Amino acid sequence: MIRPFSLSDLNAILKIERESFPKSPYDRITFIDLYDFCPETFLVYTETSADQKEQVWGYIIFIPEGRIISIAVLPSQRRKGIGKELLRKAMDTPDLERLQVEVRRSNMGAQTFYSHMGFQMIGVVPNYYGNEDALIMQWVPIV
Repeated sequence: MIRPFSLSDLNAILKIERESFPKSPYDRITFIDLYDFCPETFLVYTETSADQKEQVWGYIIFIPEGRIISIAVLPSQRRKGIGKELLRKAMDTPDLERLQVEVRRSNMGAQTFYSHMGFQMIGVVPNYYGNEDALIMQWVPIV
């Protein structure tokens, strides 16, 4: 199930973040600031276990003006369609003209994921990640 983020999800989000982006994870304050900035578009993917505990497996943060700030799925839950569902939810935002995302040049998995979702590379930002370039990928809805 995809639902809006709540502050009670923060510890689970931090775990996903640390495991997904070990080189440069966002911290607690950053996530709280992002929630304050875009509460309607900070979404989490959850599943309820047999013992009725809700587990947060992934999240997406985007701004309706067309930028994905972050998307991540717990590594143990990847390749199950969770990232695709989260991204589709963002892509289904009414009046969305485009979505852009920065991806590390070395992150072939992310590049492949976004390409399969209809994104195209439109530019490069040299040294965006310190000593590594970012590829700018963009999706535009068909109208």
